[in-house]
Amino acid sequence: MIAAFLLLGLSLPEEQTIRLYSRPIELRPGQVHNRVDPPIQLPNGLSRSIAVTSFEVDVVEVTEDGRERSVPLYEGYNHHFITLLGSLEQMQRLYNHSAGQDPLGGECVKPSHDHGMLGTNGNRAHKQGYSQFGGASGAEFRNNPHDFPAPYAFVLRNVSHFLTVLHVINSKGFAPSKAAGSSTRLLECPCTPQRKIDVAAGTIDGCLPRPAFHCSDTLVAQGNGGCSLAAYTGGYRCCEDGVHLVDTDKHPEVLTGPVSTFQLKFTIHYHDFDPRRDRELRPTSCCDVTQGARASGASGRRDFLSGNIEYNIPKCAEGTPASACVHVATNVQMLDWSGEGDTDEADEVIELVHAAGHMHLGGMHIDLIDELTGQLVCRSTPTYGSSAAAGDEAGFLVGIQPCVWGPLPLKAPPRFKRSHPMRTIAHYNSSVEHTGVMSLWLMSAAAVKDAPRPAMSS
Repeated sequence: MIAAFLLLGLSLPEEQTIRLYSRPIELRPGQVHNRVDPPIQLPNGLSRSIAVTSFEVDVVEVTEDGRERSVPLYEGYNHHFITLLGSLEQMQRLYNHSAGQDPLGGECVKPSHDHGMLGTNGNRAHKQGYSQFGGASGAEFRNNPHDFPAPYAFVLRNVSHFLTVLHVINSKGFAPSKAAGSSTRLLECPCTPQRKIDVAAGTIDGCLPRPAFHCSDTLVAQGNGGCSLAAYTGGYRCCEDGVHLVDTDKHPEVLTGPVSTFQLKFTIHYHDFDPRRDRELRPTSCCDVTQGARASGASGRRDFLSGNIEYNIPKCAEGTPASACVHVATNVQMLDWSGEGDTDEADEVIELVHAAGHMHLGGMHIDLIDELTGQLVCRSTPTYGSSAAAGDEAGFLVGIQPCVWGPLPLKAPPRFKRSHPMRTIAHYNSSVEHTGVMSLWLMSAAAVKDAPRPAMSS
């Protein structure tokens, strides 16, 4: 790759780093933060276009002696994060739209608005002219590499501000026990008695839950408890900003318990963008294993947020051998096309560069399969912690490895039409029940068009 740059008369890019911190988040024990915070100006506004080659995420706190400390999951559980970058006007518009409601779009504050301004991947952000990192990425954040091989990069143009969503739970004092396979309900967002579920009105605490319930036909036929309000006992929809995930009638002490302060730390590595050298990446719209063929969002589109996002893992029947306690969910979606609009877009060829699965506690692996050939495109496998160290917390899912394609010695990026059908198959250990699990893909691709393919392995 270096030789190719030199042949084109291009110098090697000078890599730079910028570190961004969210506003401080104050939470009492068992409490949830899940909202869009106001825009923050970048330390140095970027009036030029930059190529982001990698990024890292951490949740930190500042100790009494002024040191920065990574917060372990058993103190501050990262359910998911989103960092958005753009102009002040773009970021302020997002904040004004989403302030006071669920980041994925509640209808209590502004019922006339489309709830699709934020999403679980960056596909919508890209289409609206700003950049999003994260979304469906949570507890695995410290061991979920996002390093994009040259010449691929995400391009940010004239960004001056950023805003963050950190869906974090103050889990201090509520850590999983050390027994193998055990977990705490707190991290799976139980619907406590304080949540007022009105099945007839279709509301939780007087609000229409978001995302709306849109499970695949298969999950509905199974009677999955995450697919309807009538059967709902825990998950994202009971994990709204400010709520406590413990019964405050039984544990009133959490209402006045000690306040912990967390911040999202987002580190970007980049260089100045050069279209002769850099291939621009963009997120794809696929895939969510809960989405059915008939699901559509408020706009009628079949896209990432049209699925249910979450579902439950029922406990396997008593007497089932441990090796057989496996729950499998699957569906098929088009790689990066909604099924509507310009068919030329459907036929456009893209190449996959980075694919990372997102799973919750109990996840075994998630597979991406070419539906037409049956070939395995990617398997993303979680890792579990074994110590007290941040990033290796015992009893927690602490990482998930992506598939990465690019120049040698990597395998060549697989090429597909945007409308190509892809099957997702998610495997979970069902020896214990889990609520509100997710099985999603976050994938990055580059348009092929007339761009030459660099020398790559087969």
